[in-house]
Amino acid sequence: MFDELIRAAEELDGKHEIDIPVPLDAKRYYDRQCPSSSCRDLFKVQFDDWSNKVLEDGAICPFCGYKAPADEWNTSEQARYFESVAEEEMHRLVNEAFGEAVRRTKPRQISGGLFDVKMSLSYEPGQPASVVSIEASSVLRQDFVCEECQCRYASIGASFFCPACGHNSATSCFDNTMDTIKKTIAALPEMRESFEKDRDADFARDAIRQILEDQLPRIVGAFERINEALFQKLPNSSEFSWKGSVFQRLDEASTLWKEASGKGYTDILGDEELQQLKLMFQRRHVLSHRQGVVDQVYIDRSGDVGYAVGQRLVVADSDVTNLVAIVEKLVAGLRGFQSFWAYTLGGT
Repeated sequence: MFDELIRAAEELDGKHEIDIPVPLDAKRYYDRQCPSSSCRDLFKVQFDDWSNKVLEDGAICPFCGYKAPADEWNTSEQARYFESVAEEEMHRLVNEAFGEAVRRTKPRQISGGLFDVKMSLSYEPGQPASVVSIEASSVLRQDFVCEECQCRYASIGASFFCPACGHNSATSCFDNTMDTIKKTIAALPEMRESFEKDRDADFARDAIRQILEDQLPRIVGAFERINEALFQKLPNSSEFSWKGSVFQRLDEASTLWKEASGKGYTDILGDEELQQLKLMFQRRHVLSHRQGVVDQVYIDRSGDVGYAVGQRLVVADSDVTNLVAIVEKLVAGLRGFQSFWAYTLGGT
């Protein structure tokens, strides 16, 4: 019998391929996770596009731009799922090998001594672990279609690179981000009710507070990127240089636009709108770098005397809504400047 077992085991040696069903969501999006240890963000790609548009030697993270072979993007849940399916397949193959060895061996019973020896085989295969698709709220999820290769992908919040070709579209990113933020604010009552039902009132309050605070960096980040993209499209943009995150520093950015195009932020927004914009940008800075705790620098730069040093900022849904409206108005004006000066300075 053992010779038969060895022969059956040898038949398992080498590469063995199996088809594993891929878990997709209702829209046939495939969950992906950046393999970079410094990122690890989650996103989705339409499965057909992942198969047909993403190159095997290099998918690209929509958030950080990290590039890695297409087989390195499984989520932690998917990795466990694939491992469990492979393990279950090995169990099945080993079971068949033992079964074949038993069938090839003549049944014998040794009797007449102190023991009766019989051989039998019993094996009950388990069930492969299932993977649960990453279900992001439909409100918070942003869907994208790459302007260059038409790859369809989705993320929670803004993303910056097409996972297939790496195209970076600040324009579509800005529009999608603003739209998603507005939908998020509109859905807050529903979210609060859901959190209270699933957990409790304290958790719901903290969750809603965090959601509101998270919108400020998203707005500022999208605003900075589209500012830079629009400015660089000016025919004379190469004549100007800037340092660091100039488009987060509103006065400097306005001056830069004024020098390049003849018009700045003050030609688009009124004094009250500009003051509100500066206030919310300063609040974003405190939330991002001081966990929302007010210091004297914030009070001096923002002129916000409603807070004392050591207090923590509170972000209301109206703050986010107003900031979106102001930023959209400013970007619409900058788009107009860019289009006009691209036409005028380009000599067309």
